[in-house]
Amino acid sequence: MMGVKDGDVRLEKLQAGVEADWWKVREEEDREKEEERSGPLHQVEEAERNQMQAMEVFPKQWRDLWDQWDIRVTVLISLLLQVLLIMFASCRKRKASKSFALFIWSIYLLADWVAAFVLGLLCNSQGKSDSDYKDQMPGASKIGTNAATRSNNTQYDDKLLAFWAPFLLLHLGGPDTITAFAMEDNELWPRHLLGLLFELGAAIYVFLLSMPKNTLSVPTLLMFLAGTIKYVERTYALYRASLDGFRDSMLKEPDPGPNYAKLMEEFEYKNECGLPTKIVISEEPKDLVDEESKTEHDTKKNQPKVLADAQNLQEANKFFDKFKGLIVELIFSFHERDESRNAFLEKSSVDAFKVVEFELSFVYEVLFTKAVVVHKMCGYILRAICSCSIIAAFLIFFFLEKDRFSEVDISITYTLLGGAIILDAFAFIMLIFSDWTVVRLKNYRTISDFIVKLSPCGRWSEMVTQHSLIERCIPADLSYLTRIMDWPIWYQKLVEMLCIQKISRLTGIGTQFIDEIQYTCREKVTDGLKVCIYEQLKKKAESISDPKETRRVCSCRGNWALEERGYLNEFGPSVTVEFDESLLTWHIATDLCYYSSENDELPENAKRDREICKRLSDYLVYLLVMRPFMMSSSAVIGKIRYRDTCAEAMNFFNRRLPASKGNQNKGSETDQEKKEESNAVLMDACNILLSVNTKGAKPADVKGDRSKSVLFDACILAKKLKKELKVTKRWEVMSEVLVEMLAYAAIRCPGIAHAQRLSKGGELLTFVWFLMTHLGLGEQYLIEAGHARAKLISHK
Repeated sequence: MMGVKDGDVRLEKLQAGVEADWWKVREEEDREKEEERSGPLHQVEEAERNQMQAMEVFPKQWRDLWDQWDIRVTVLISLLLQVLLIMFASCRKRKASKSFALFIWSIYLLADWVAAFVLGLLCNSQGKSDSDYKDQMPGASKIGTNAATRSNNTQYDDKLLAFWAPFLLLHLGGPDTITAFAMEDNELWPRHLLGLLFELGAAIYVFLLSMPKNTLSVPTLLMFLAGTIKYVERTYALYRASLDGFRDSMLKEPDPGPNYAKLMEEFEYKNECGLPTKIVISEEPKDLVDEESKTEHDTKKNQPKVLADAQNLQEANKFFDKFKGLIVELIFSFHERDESRNAFLEKSSVDAFKVVEFELSFVYEVLFTKAVVVHKMCGYILRAICSCSIIAAFLIFFFLEKDRFSEVDISITYTLLGGAIILDAFAFIMLIFSDWTVVRLKNYRTISDFIVKLSPCGRWSEMVTQHSLIERCIPADLSYLTRIMDWPIWYQKLVEMLCIQKISRLTGIGTQFIDEIQYTCREKVTDGLKVCIYEQLKKKAESISDPKETRRVCSCRGNWALEERGYLNEFGPSVTVEFDESLLTWHIATDLCYYSSENDELPENAKRDREICKRLSDYLVYLLVMRPFMMSSSAVIGKIRYRDTCAEAMNFFNRRLPASKGNQNKGSETDQEKKEESNAVLMDACNILLSVNTKGAKPADVKGDRSKSVLFDACILAKKLKKELKVTKRWEVMSEVLVEMLAYAAIRCPGIAHAQRLSKGGELLTFVWFLMTHLGLGEQYLIEAGHARAKLISHK
């Protein structure tokens, strides 16, 4: 035993001597290197290296700082983007602002990009935290001190990074308030499915590299469960909102109808047996109205006004379940037509618009949010699992020993956990106070009415965008430019200074976008406008005695209103031409009559009709020019006709309109004074246009058919309106014609185009479309007879 101990002592002394010799060698090498550094050659190399560093775009200090904080900063940015999305995404259905849409679009894209980017950083950083220790010898503590310190400052602990990875899956799943920014995003659901598999694989890779000695494995797995559920919910919601998924979800079971073969076999058999038999056909009864809905409709009249919104919401949900197929152009039966028509004919314009508003809100949530998932029983269960997983992960991390983690990383982890809990709680509150909850609580009227009162005041923007051809073509006026839709006057000065508009015209890039910003404004949809639209649609619906007349009435675009008033012979030719030509002609004629001195003293009803005509006229031209996909039947030729008319109007006004009146720039004027000045310029322009002699020949005879301009055709129509009709009657007739044009445009617009605008504040055109359908004026009611009742009657 003593010999063994002596041998161990000698071995230790020998090792100590070897280490001492090794340190002497290292010290000599370090001394030689230090002498080389102080030499002239090294000074030259150092100067060159400093010069190269000075020429770098990003200095080494900046790059080192980014390497140290890149994951920390980006993971917090990802959390911030989720907070912004859940706070503001739901507001876009009631905001038509382009700047707000740009804000939501930017956050929507960045949220996915940043989360995927951080996952890539996490994958790249795994295994690097200990790399600086591997080549160090056991006794080289002095040599490795600086490297170890640098490693601790720039690298993260693999275990904590693996815990951050599932939070990014949670972020990629997104909030419940938005799954798609536009309808096209829903069609990309296979891409999101592939992204789910890829991002989930990346997160699992990060987690596996942190094993086996990972004390955070349990909370990490819990967050993996929550993140995966959220991502799967988003992918499934995108699929259900795609055109194929949306259409398939509404298709009923195949209906083969009565068994024709069996009936004919029985008919033949009875005749062969000597029993004279005949087939008697009777139609399906048309009075099969849903008794429950009829009872609800009858009792609704006696409900107090406090419950009106809650009742309208319940009715809207019922119609939504039946008519959401409008978006994908499904067909409907006469049962659905009669039930909806009977209900809406007894409504006021306010209630009718409110029901459609709730109904379109349901459509928006199905197409652009997770409503199709979270408002089902399965969705409730998944939400409970996610919430419990997040809270459990927080509690486990809270009671875990965290001495070996840095304070900064611990704080960031608590921020991620707290953010996940707060976002989940906020989503739960929004779930409770949603319209879907009110529908489920229909038997608890007081609670449902309370929830409706707490909900946002509106579910669409209640704005119509205006665009006037004459205002577009007159010389630039400061008072008009102050009414730019989203931008102050500095925007116009910036555009002129940078020659953006000229560059856009030369390159053909962004011309429509710039025109839309500069030459459009938004106006409120007034109650008077709603009454005018709804009363005329109701009058049309009541005039139809046979459902087969619906197609003929829906094809009218002004001639039905003129015929009802007895002016079809006088003004019929202006509404029987192509729709885009008719629309532009009546638009310019409306402006020529609007800016007239005879409108100074009008009765209240005439003033209301005059404003209605102006709103509808400018709105229809805005749709024709800026939203041509909503005017599919007139998109190309309408744009050509508009451009030709603008060119002729500009040439005319540049020659005839005094330039001094169009270019006054008085910064001290008030908004009211600027508006009055702008109206004065427009009145002068319209009077000069009306002063042109149009009696000698028609514009088409002089100009030929190459140019599609309708400028002076509109002058002829305006003169005829001013001559044939008194001012009060004139505005009444014109409002009815323009409402009919609006209805014609609404029924011809594709359903997908209506759906696209729901996420950008909504369009009045979509409301008119749904109102027409509910009043029985749609062209989707193709099931007119239903199943026939065939009976075999035998005679002995």
